[in-house]
Order: sequence, then C-alpha cells, then structure tokens
Amino acid sequence: MRLAKAAILAGMALILAGCERLTAEPDADRMGRRFIDAIQRDDWSVLEPALAPAVVADPGHHDRLEQTRALFPSDPPWSIKLISSSRTRTLPWAKAAPEQTTLNYIYGFSGRSLAVDLTVERTGEKTIYDRGLKLAGKDPFKTVKLYRVDAVVVNPIASDVVKANAFLAPGKGLGHLGFLLAVALSPVLMLVAAVGAARSRGLKGKWWWALGAFVGLGSVWMNWTTGQVGFVPVAVNLLGFGATKGLSPLAPWFLRFSLPIGALAVLIRLRMLPRPPA
Repeated sequence: MRLAKAAILAGMALILAGCERLTAEPDADRMGRRFIDAIQRDDWSVLEPALAPAVVADPGHHDRLEQTRALFPSDPPWSIKLISSSRTRTLPWAKAAPEQTTLNYIYGFSGRSLAVDLTVERTGEKTIYDRGLKLAGKDPFKTVKLYRVDAVVVNPIASDVVKANAFLAPGKGLGHLGFLLAVALSPVLMLVAAVGAARSRGLKGKWWWALGAFVGLGSVWMNWTTGQVGFVPVAVNLLGFGATKGLSPLAPWFLRFSLPIGALAVLIRLRMLPRPPA
C-alpha cells in the first residue's frame, strides 16, 4: 500500500512539473529587446549593424523599418511580455544551417498594444569584460552569443480580436455548453471511482485501482473561440482535463478532456464484487 501511495504522489509531482516558466536564450532575448528599442527611437546606428546582410541588401528594408517605427508611440512601453520563444539548433551534419531563434513579444503602451515577432540568427560568440562581475568578486570575463536580425514583424492588437478570444465572449452555443459539461464530468467520474475503490473492503490492491481511476485515453480538445473540435487517439493521461490559454491576448482558450476509461474500469470492477450478506 505504501508503494501505491508513493506512485500516486509521484504522478502528482510529474503533473506539477509540467508547469514551467517561459524563458528564452538570454543573449537572443537581449538582442531582440535592444533592436526593438532602437526601432522605436529611430536609432540607425544600432539598427544597421544588427541586420543580416540579406536584409540590408534589399533596397526596401529602410522603408519597411520606417513603416514599422510608425506603429510605435513616442512614449516608452508600460510593459514588455515574452509570450513565446523557439530555437532551431544547428545539426552536427548540417553546419551550414545557422541557429535561429524566434521571439514573440507583446509591447503594452497607453491605449495600445503591439505584437512583435522577431527572428534572430546566431553568428558566433565573443568574450567580454563585465565590470559588474568584477565588483561582485567573480571572473569579469564572460562569453556571450552574437546574433543578427533576419526578420521583424509588428502588428497592432485590435481590441475586438482580444474580446473575441475571451472565455465569456458571446456567440457560444449548445456545442460549447456540451463540451464544457464533458470537461467538468470527466474529473468528477474519476474522483467518484477513486473514492469508491479506496473505500471498498473486498477489492484487492484497492490503492492501485484508485490510481488507475485517473487514467484517461486519448485527448478531446476544443478551440473555445471557433468551436473547432479535435481528437488525439494515441495518448494516455493522468487527470487529462483542463483549460489552457497562451500568454498572448490573441490566443484562444483550449478545453480538453480524456475519455475516463480508468474510472469506467474501476466502476465495472466494483459492480462485479460480491455483495456482503445483509
């Protein structure tokens, strides 16, 4: 029984471990923020050296950056939020392919928000002297990665699009309500089966049965904004239900639940147990 309880606690720890804080490669993130700041300040002494040669060779790149700069207000941003980051690493057998990092930010200003998508390409690294490390009594020399900008796209975030992706946005029908009910009933059924197994006196290995009650097969999901529904058949989950939303205000809510086959198996097994005499 102790082993079964330990397995239950380990499963819960794995579920909690899945919640990770969003981070980006520090030097790429620093380069991206510095480049966006230079766009807003119209600082070409920073912009030109930071651009990839292919971008500079395009005669229209100057006009495009001017159009991008026009989207920024003159006042500094109130908030800068990194909403996603992905990196394409260089494969050992494909040394010609550069390492690229895509950074997606939300810049918040007074009365306006901007979605900024930036792609930077790693060009090498260098060793620099950091006076702060020297004052802290550490080795003042550190190695930093060097990047150049391949692409930048800035789009204003429309308020009506943000409202359309809100959970309580209008336009939800019976299909949305039915799916929400299924998401709510799935964990209830699992909990009922687990409690029934734990309280059963005639069920051998009841703690294993209680753990198995939380096993779900597949994953049924719904885009809460559009109502699109999908199913992933090859998936085994513990507590496979919930609602998630990306960090971007443009991201929709996604609801999902797993088919509670573990709970159904536990309830069937409990029904098959011989009843004690009255």
